[in-house]
Amino acid sequence: MDQQVLQCLQSTLSPEENVRKHAEEQLKQLFAVPEGGLSLARLLNAQEVSLFQRQSAGVLLQQYVNQHWTPASAQFQHPITPIEVKAQIRPLVFGGLSDPERKIRLASAFSLSAIARYDWPDDYPDLLPQLVNLLTSGSSDSVHGGMRVISDFVRNELSEDQLLPVVQDLLPAVLNILANPQAHSPSTRASTVHVFRQVVRMLETVREEQPRAVKSALESLGAVWLDAFSQLLSQDAGAEVQQNWESLSIRIEIFRTLSLFQSAFPRIIAPNVPSFIRLAILNLQSLLPLFTAFYLSTNDDAPEPPSPTSDSGAGMTDPKIDITDLASAIFDYLTPTVRTKGAAGVLVEGQDESARATEVLENLVRVVQEFTQITRENAEEWMEDTNAFVIDEDEETEEYSARTSGYDLIGSVMDKWTRPVGAILQNLTNTRVQESASAKQSGSPDWWKPLESVLAMLGGISDDIRNALEEDLGKKRSPTIDVSYLFDQVIPGLLGQSEAPFLQGRAFVFASQFSSFLPQTLVTQYLNAAVSALESPEVSVPVKISAVKTIKNFCRHVDTAILQPQTGKVLSLLLPLLSQAERETLYLLLETIRAITSIDDSILSTQNTGAVVEQMFDVWLRCADDPVATSIIEENIESLTLFPDPGVLTALVHTLAPKLAAAISTPVTDETVHIPGEAVQLANSMIRMRGGPLETELVATITMAVMEILRTTDDMDVIQHGMIHLTLVVRKDCQKLLRWQDVEGNNGIASIFGLLGRFLAPTFSESGGIFVGELIMHLFRKAGEAIGPVLPDLLRAVVTRLATATMPSFTQTLVLPFAYLFSTEHTANTINLLSQFSIPVPPGGEKRALDLVLSAWCDTSDTITGSWNIRVSDMGMSKLFVLSDQRLREVIVKGDLIISEANRNTIMTRSRTRQTPNQYTQIPFPLKALKLILKDVQSEPTSAKKTTSGLDIEDDDGDEEWDDDDLLGGGFNVGEFDYLSSWLDNNGAESDAQDDDEDLKSDPLAQIDLGQYLTDVLRHAYASNSNGMHEMVEGLSDEEKGILRGVLTL
Repeated sequence: MDQQVLQCLQSTLSPEENVRKHAEEQLKQLFAVPEGGLSLARLLNAQEVSLFQRQSAGVLLQQYVNQHWTPASAQFQHPITPIEVKAQIRPLVFGGLSDPERKIRLASAFSLSAIARYDWPDDYPDLLPQLVNLLTSGSSDSVHGGMRVISDFVRNELSEDQLLPVVQDLLPAVLNILANPQAHSPSTRASTVHVFRQVVRMLETVREEQPRAVKSALESLGAVWLDAFSQLLSQDAGAEVQQNWESLSIRIEIFRTLSLFQSAFPRIIAPNVPSFIRLAILNLQSLLPLFTAFYLSTNDDAPEPPSPTSDSGAGMTDPKIDITDLASAIFDYLTPTVRTKGAAGVLVEGQDESARATEVLENLVRVVQEFTQITRENAEEWMEDTNAFVIDEDEETEEYSARTSGYDLIGSVMDKWTRPVGAILQNLTNTRVQESASAKQSGSPDWWKPLESVLAMLGGISDDIRNALEEDLGKKRSPTIDVSYLFDQVIPGLLGQSEAPFLQGRAFVFASQFSSFLPQTLVTQYLNAAVSALESPEVSVPVKISAVKTIKNFCRHVDTAILQPQTGKVLSLLLPLLSQAERETLYLLLETIRAITSIDDSILSTQNTGAVVEQMFDVWLRCADDPVATSIIEENIESLTLFPDPGVLTALVHTLAPKLAAAISTPVTDETVHIPGEAVQLANSMIRMRGGPLETELVATITMAVMEILRTTDDMDVIQHGMIHLTLVVRKDCQKLLRWQDVEGNNGIASIFGLLGRFLAPTFSESGGIFVGELIMHLFRKAGEAIGPVLPDLLRAVVTRLATATMPSFTQTLVLPFAYLFSTEHTANTINLLSQFSIPVPPGGEKRALDLVLSAWCDTSDTITGSWNIRVSDMGMSKLFVLSDQRLREVIVKGDLIISEANRNTIMTRSRTRQTPNQYTQIPFPLKALKLILKDVQSEPTSAKKTTSGLDIEDDDGDEEWDDDDLLGGGFNVGEFDYLSSWLDNNGAESDAQDDDEDLKSDPLAQIDLGQYLTDVLRHAYASNSNGMHEMVEGLSDEEKGILRGVLTL
């Protein structure tokens, strides 16, 4: 058998395709024979066989295990491997972990990991002791192979019985490897830290389910591992890295593990925080000379960073090993750590206003500045790739790097100790200004890097600095940082430093970040300089990009009156660049154009809008498959619809509507299949933010094209955005639809009814129809008279589709029209109508329409989104709650979750829920309505955290209005009703796009103070025992009773 398998492996190398295919088929047939897997295992260890064939045998063995080892595998195929054959394969594969060839060790490790996943511990109890023995007594090769298996081993979720042996037996052996640099390579030692971090992450995952096991594990391993880390980090990093570059990987893994401890188990690491902060800084200080030589210096003899020579832990750790990676790992660890209680004593002396920075804090800020300088690689890449420069240096979407993580760290300490850190930054800035001047004078090519770095750092925390300066003004004290010195003495001289384009560009951006503190004359000066840089053909690309960022920032921070004289020129300079730009550069240009047009109402007119829109459309057509570009273009179009000059909107519609109608209607190819959906989205941006009436041209072109494509398309994007479009048109100008007629004489509303027949068909996609309910609801709002004759049939169709709906989001949209009708004067008529018919429900039988609608509404009401939709649902629910109608009390719906041993203190995953479905109580609808109203009140978001301390809640021993037999029981916790008082103060408003819509704001429902309305409903119902509310209180949980008590006494 072995020779047959070997021959097949050899034939797979044949240059003849037929021979290769025949060999591959034979190998598949060998999998069906138990001895086939055994042969692969023997060949994997056969020293006389070529390395390639042994490696191929290992790859095939892993496939064999996944397909034939156990039915538990998702890839399982018959026949299953016999038990006696498994017993022969396991030791052979385990033996491969000690093979002198690295590739064979890895192939063996992959196969053994697959076996362990299925067999350990029940069918392979010896695995863990064997691995421990391999780590403690094996060769370096054996340790390498064993560590690779262990790395996979600890990635899997382990039970409590499995977890304890790993912690008690395996990790001590792993720790011994870390502590033995003479016997093991840095990459193998780094992999031990990686394995330990995997175990800690696993402990974090299971601590809710296995608290005792996790506590025991942390007590046994936390201190000893952290002590080992401390000893390793105390060694001279620079000397160690000079001797072996790969030793960086150990320190990188250690700081990543410390970060995990800090976030997951901060109490465990708390005693070590002062020590680790000092060690983190010392490590970077020790590595600074190497960082300067390998990454910063542009001298001709500057060396390149060494490349890893080993396998870097065979995939267990990051194969990339750079000092910048260590810097990022340290910054990531320090960012949350410096804000802890244990860090204060190391970083500052004194408290509050009298706090002063220690030498440790000064060193921290200085080392961050040094390690966030522009590297040689940065400069080369940014000069060649404009997009890389934009994305790396963008303030809002910065790519992860040592620079960005360093700024986060400085922002963290600045927020915690503003004045002490501000003083450090001021001194550091002054020092770098002087040093840069001296370095430039002495001819250093890198003179500009420290100065650029400190300006970039200040810009990276510009929000914090601006806040501090505003507070200084309010308290009439000296500024935390003297930015006026920089603008008077430093920045003006940098704007012309063309030999250092990144410093020149940084000066522009820095000026715009703090422009709100500049006098008007200086702002004008810097704005003119930015426009000149944008206009000049001699200026380098990084400086032009920085000039664009500067203008964008000016639009955010500077009085629009200062900018308006230049907005027209800026727009004329930016528009021609659109056709050449792509990706991040294009995004920046589009965002800046939007910023410019948003601050100057006079920049566009009937005469020039068409040209601007033409260029926008050309970019959209070129980038229609780029979701970021199309999104920003949509925002630009929305902005244009809000211009006070009606001629701008007219020109916009006249230019864009025919083009979009054509894009929607044109037959698509594989390359253009996305165009219609994107075109409908762009068309919606012409309507979404504005009021009515709509232009006849818009409805006659775009809306009719949308209706036409919705009759036949199966494209989910087109269907969903097409429904949104129809909803917007119904809301903004329903009369246009009523007046318009197609060739058959049907008006627009009748055409929509025809489409609803398709959308509500049982075979129509639920994901495609998730907006159909909102469309119907707004038809009720805007086309009541037109819809009256077909209302019963329409409601029957909606209920019929609701009976078979499976997606919660689809169910939710279908109940919205009923919630709206219940919230209006049509409450009783709707109940009457729904009580008159029943609907077939799967798997058989019928259900009264009223029961079906109310059950579905109760199941999904707490997930309804959008302030308007939530308002509609709350209003409808509260009206039915107080309605004394026996038919409502007869409706039984899902109540509270029944707590059992299966779900107690357990996270119910999808798989667990499938195995043991949750059970719920069954309660009358009015009680469920009360529960949902109370839940909505409790979860309503707040913007003003008004506390209830002024209500003397703790001293409340029962208001005199309350009986001794208080149905609601005890009081409630302080702070439990912070949300409610804030909600009432803010009219129950939730801030989202629906709040800003003029159509919705003018609706009668929106005029109701929802918070006060719900409060009045509950108070009146309780005071009068309306609809038997006192009896309902018995069905509330203790928490719900507390909420109700708060509502009644607030």
